[in-house]
Amino acid sequence: MGWLGKRLKKNGIAISDHYARTEAYFDLTPAGRTLIDTLDPLIASHARGLVLDAGAGRLTYAKRLKAFSTGVVSIDRDRVFPGISAVADLESIPFAKRSFDSVFCSQVLEHVANPMAVLLEFYRILEPGGKLILSVPHLAYLHNEPHDYYRYTEYGLEHLLAHAGFEVIEMRWSGGVLSFLGHLPSTLLLNLTWGIPGLFDLLFWLNRGWSRLIGRIEGNDRKQKRFALNIALVAKKPESPFK
Repeated sequence: MGWLGKRLKKNGIAISDHYARTEAYFDLTPAGRTLIDTLDPLIASHARGLVLDAGAGRLTYAKRLKAFSTGVVSIDRDRVFPGISAVADLESIPFAKRSFDSVFCSQVLEHVANPMAVLLEFYRILEPGGKLILSVPHLAYLHNEPHDYYRYTEYGLEHLLAHAGFEVIEMRWSGGVLSFLGHLPSTLLLNLTWGIPGLFDLLFWLNRGWSRLIGRIEGNDRKQKRFALNIALVAKKPESPFK
């Protein structure tokens, strides 16, 4: 990686860390805006009781999850940010079965080598009738290498979830080609100007308008999109599970 590549990566991490727990985080790129516009109604409708924020990272969704729950427990494999409850691998979650009423997992399943093992763990720790709120990429650039393993379709998700014991009760297709193509120029624009007084602030607000415009155009949809950027869904553990 050359000097420019290192600068872009370093600044990208700094920007994400700076904005992670604010609403502005979702305006950094059109991809972020369309994703949160899709997830918000799912969180509001289905996040209840004690929630596990699985692969919580920078705790980007913590405030939203707390608004609809009695408590949030956050875990992540290798990122220790202030407020993370536990460092753990999602293939071996360190909590007893039936410990949680809801599980939230956004843009994480593509980064685990064995997604079925993770879904089985989610099933194990959920109470009967508990909900899994999940989002995954359908279109995406290679990122977080080398741990970037999969892209998902609705058919693959339904197959995996059914084999783990879940029933999919709601699915939405988030963003599209505009969000996919718009992500790169937004990232380059902000990462290149981070730390330049005045210029970054101006470009940040221009980019915010750009991200929200694409968000309004593409939004989230209950109808299948052939070129969806992300897929978000809610799956339920049966009230009287057999396992």
